[in-house]
Amino acid sequence: MENILESGGSKQPVTDEEREQLARRLDEDLDDFINNLQKTPYKDGWKEETWREEMEKHPFFMTKPPEPEEQPSPLVEGLQNLRYDPDDNTPEELATKHKDDGNFNFKCRKYKLAIMSYQEGLKLDFKNNELRAQMLNNMSASHYFLKNFRSSLTAAEQALKLKADYEKTILRAINCCIQLKEFDKCLDFCDKYLELIPEDNNIIKIKKEAIKSKKIMEMEKRKNTKIQKQKEADEARLLFELNKRQLHIIGKNDGPIKELSILDPRVPGLIQPVHLVDNHLVWPVVFLYPEYKTSDMIQEFYEDSTFYGHLIEMFSERPEWDIDGKYNADVVNVYFEIANKHKTGTKVTKIDPKTCTLFEALTLLRCPIDNGTPVFLIFIAGSQFEKEFLVEVP
Repeated sequence: MENILESGGSKQPVTDEEREQLARRLDEDLDDFINNLQKTPYKDGWKEETWREEMEKHPFFMTKPPEPEEQPSPLVEGLQNLRYDPDDNTPEELATKHKDDGNFNFKCRKYKLAIMSYQEGLKLDFKNNELRAQMLNNMSASHYFLKNFRSSLTAAEQALKLKADYEKTILRAINCCIQLKEFDKCLDFCDKYLELIPEDNNIIKIKKEAIKSKKIMEMEKRKNTKIQKQKEADEARLLFELNKRQLHIIGKNDGPIKELSILDPRVPGLIQPVHLVDNHLVWPVVFLYPEYKTSDMIQEFYEDSTFYGHLIEMFSERPEWDIDGKYNADVVNVYFEIANKHKTGTKVTKIDPKTCTLFEALTLLRCPIDNGTPVFLIFIAGSQFEKEFLVEVP
């Protein structure tokens, strides 16, 4: 450039026009150089349709860190290997790098990634208990923000084994115990914290609330235990009364009833299953009216009551389906069916509604119980429907 600007061995000031010409010549020379380069096709590069995805995988251009379940790209994996090369780092240095990565992810609210970083660091064999306690504390904090209170408490307890006076770790352990309703541990941690800071009014208040909550929980536990024992005793009494009657229960194997579930109604929750009232069984019972293809459900049929009393109550007002108003307790017959052993046919048994109790129908006459519910058929005595029914069955 000096030769260009000099004339006759003496320096002359450069004018604006000369400066512009020089810049133009440099641009032309650069263009000529680029144009004279050998042109070769672009290979092994990003494709036009996928360049955005490829750029996102590049460690220099990615806009967010990879998720834990994602497989890192070869470049990212290579950089990780360089950063965590055990040949170039001591175990403590590697652990510190994992801690730093975890802290970065924690600040970015990537708590799962933070936990993974701390876990990798804790796997290493190093003797710095202060560093190990820090990672355990930070891992506890990450679990806490994910509401993994059990894991958070476990990590906090491990940190306190290494550093017993770790104040913020004790505070987090207290909060975890409250969430988990582990009030005994909560009180222990409150005592430890108050040994360090005796006048902390917040912890004193939490301790008082924990004592109160513990008493309430113990009272509820005793109450629930009492209820459960009473329930078990009631079920045992019910099983005893059921087996004493040697009932015909469809689907039951030979031998005594062992589980009450075999007597659950088809619509659990809507119908109360068989239960005891003053040592008397109370059943849900179905009345079928084949003539009108309808039915009635008696929710509580005491076994020592007769059918006649229930029929009087049911027909005290004319049912909507009884168009002719011909049904009443004095003009109907009551039957039940029993399938034979080979289930190729049924046997019909007639009962006297005025004198027969449900107990007699179920025990002496062996009326079957299907899904915890005895079923009876109601016909007008001498009606055509009754005659046709009796012809169809033996």
